[in-house]
Amino acid sequence: MMETWRKKGGSAWERTKRAPGLACRKMWQVGKDDPRRAIHAVKVGLALTLVSMLYLLEPLFEGIGQNAIWAVMTVVVVLEFTAGATLCKGLNRGLGTIMAGSLAFLIEFVAEETGQVGRAIFIGCAVFVIGAAATYLRFLPYVKKNYDYGVVIFLLTFNLITVSSFRVSNVMKIAHERLITIAIGCGICLFMSLLVFPIWSGQDLHNSTVNKLQGLAKSIEGNVLM
Repeated sequence: MMETWRKKGGSAWERTKRAPGLACRKMWQVGKDDPRRAIHAVKVGLALTLVSMLYLLEPLFEGIGQNAIWAVMTVVVVLEFTAGATLCKGLNRGLGTIMAGSLAFLIEFVAEETGQVGRAIFIGCAVFVIGAAATYLRFLPYVKKNYDYGVVIFLLTFNLITVSSFRVSNVMKIAHERLITIAIGCGICLFMSLLVFPIWSGQDLHNSTVNKLQGLAKSIEGNVLM
């Protein structure tokens, strides 16, 4: 029994020692198969460093404040592998934010005329109706395929502004600062994706088509030789 446990322990120790080397070789192979993956990783790191300057540099932080975190979040969720995907997500986020902000300001303008109790009821009803309608729209195939992310951002932004406006007096200033930081984040994403070693999805389609045609040619050649 002791001998069996000793062998199992020795085997586990050997696997543990080999794990770092295997992980390094696997990571190297991923970059070797497609060097663009390494380029994209560097671009994301650089984009996050640039947007972090809004926090790290005192003059920028004084102008934007704690809302700088929205720029960081935008870079994390918007910057995709290909330029087209980044552009699509950036447009979705921008449109969702603008539409949600405009609708939230309209709701707030109407709710101010109803008194404190009526305002709370009106905001609650608006949150329910808009939330249910936007969620239902996500089930439409066209919206699901093209604008699902934008609808999610619309819901998030609308609820944050509408609900917080009930307790916060300077909600207009907060929304304005958040819109600016989101625009900064989207701008950095588009700059890194479109101008710094851009990666286009059309290149993947071209490579895939070439590989399939080569495979088809080899298959036909093999059948002819037989």
